[in-house]
Amino acid sequence: MQYRPGLSQGCLSAGAQLTGTDPRGDTRRRYASAHMGLKVGCRASMWAALCLLALNAWGASATEPVQLVNLMPSFWRFWQQAQQASLADQRAALNRVYLQPNQAVWRDLQAPCAKHLQDTEIDQDYLPLLPQLVGPMQTLQRTLPNTIARTRTHFARTFPDMNWHGDIYLMVSLGCFNGRSQRIDGREALLLGLDNIAYIHENNLPPLLEHELFHRYQHAYFDFEPERDEPLWVRLWAEGMATYVSQQLSPKASAMDTMQMTDAKLQALDQQCRSLAALFRSKFDSTSQTDAANYFLLDNSNDPAVPGHTGYYLGMRVAQWLHQSHTLQSLAHWSRVQAEEPIRLALAHACPGARPAG
Repeated sequence: MQYRPGLSQGCLSAGAQLTGTDPRGDTRRRYASAHMGLKVGCRASMWAALCLLALNAWGASATEPVQLVNLMPSFWRFWQQAQQASLADQRAALNRVYLQPNQAVWRDLQAPCAKHLQDTEIDQDYLPLLPQLVGPMQTLQRTLPNTIARTRTHFARTFPDMNWHGDIYLMVSLGCFNGRSQRIDGREALLLGLDNIAYIHENNLPPLLEHELFHRYQHAYFDFEPERDEPLWVRLWAEGMATYVSQQLSPKASAMDTMQMTDAKLQALDQQCRSLAALFRSKFDSTSQTDAANYFLLDNSNDPAVPGHTGYYLGMRVAQWLHQSHTLQSLAHWSRVQAEEPIRLALAHACPGARPAG
């Protein structure tokens, strides 16, 4: 893997900009509040060391299909210039120094991150808390290139036919996401929001990376574009399989690492599983964005009958049940036509205590 030039300064070339594409993203997890922080700027020596580390770790070459794109230098320049300024001046500098130079990325994120790009959200929830996360974010920047390289190698042992060409972005998401998959500049991309990762203390990163890598792997076989009004079962399979694969590849990971939920919440969902699965089956073909948000996108669902992250939980149980009679590779290769009826059946049998798959 190599750094892709032309997006920021530091180890990237200065001045160049992306060309935009239509937004097609699937967000692993979104968070309702930013509440994050940054305090000091980066040093040129740190970026030089990071570049050398990444290039050595990834064995970069001109033909490397996966490239690391670092948007962080422009964010650090913003903070160096504006950390002592008023909120209004900070917001103006954020737009001028970070958002505008990377405008193609943010144009693609305009719809899914609309709430987080609002002036009031930035002023009230994001900027006041930035001074908290400088250290964690700098640590992430130093360690992520090697973590990504190790995770890709581990992933390929289970899915050796992975043939993904795309970019992995290190960036600040303004509280919108920790991991996200979409197309940027005409290429498939994984976007890592270092601010959200630091804010939620997500210290065990391979499960997040495995989840996002699996989205790109499965996309070659299973047609799923989250920005479309997809049937609810399609979202269940895409997110459930990605969650289950991360559990299989990182078996010592906690429920917080793989599903952003406590063990207590997982146990509570297990107790409600049959009623939750029955309700989901009644909405199996729903293309409502409200249903999609309640099951997958909101930490706190607006439907009292649907606890937050229920879609990830049910999808994981469905994948777990089907894995009893199919390999991970065969499940990952299912098309929509192949997957629909087995998923419908699995929802009736996948809860803890149900009979094994036949």
